[in-house]
Amino acid sequence: MKLLTPFGKAMRKYRVDLGETQMEVARAISVSVAFLSAIETGKKNVPDKVFSRIVTHFGLSTAEIDSMKHLAWISQKEVKINMQKLDNRGRELVAGFARRFEEQQIDEEQLRRLREIFEMEGK
Repeated sequence: MKLLTPFGKAMRKYRVDLGETQMEVARAISVSVAFLSAIETGKKNVPDKVFSRIVTHFGLSTAEIDSMKHLAWISQKEVKINMQKLDNRGRELVAGFARRFEEQQIDEEQLRRLREIFEMEGK
């Protein structure tokens, strides 16, 4: 079996709990089985429209929706950042962070401090 992302694991649990196959869920949310599989394995990000259909199909509570949003976010392979509204200093910061992060030039302590800044510690 292909490795599932955190979002994919949650999707699979909801699906199995309802006794549904991947094909049944794919039909219900109007995507192909291949696309659903790509979402579950992290090859594709979850488009907002598809996320809404998933929420509706599984009848998720507000807390479950929040959890699934978080799982979808951390399951992404890439993140696009729109820098149109940033000034040059902001663009330099974003680009510099992305470059250092991609080149693995940020150590664990720096990551811990960044997580604190963005109030993500323990999440």
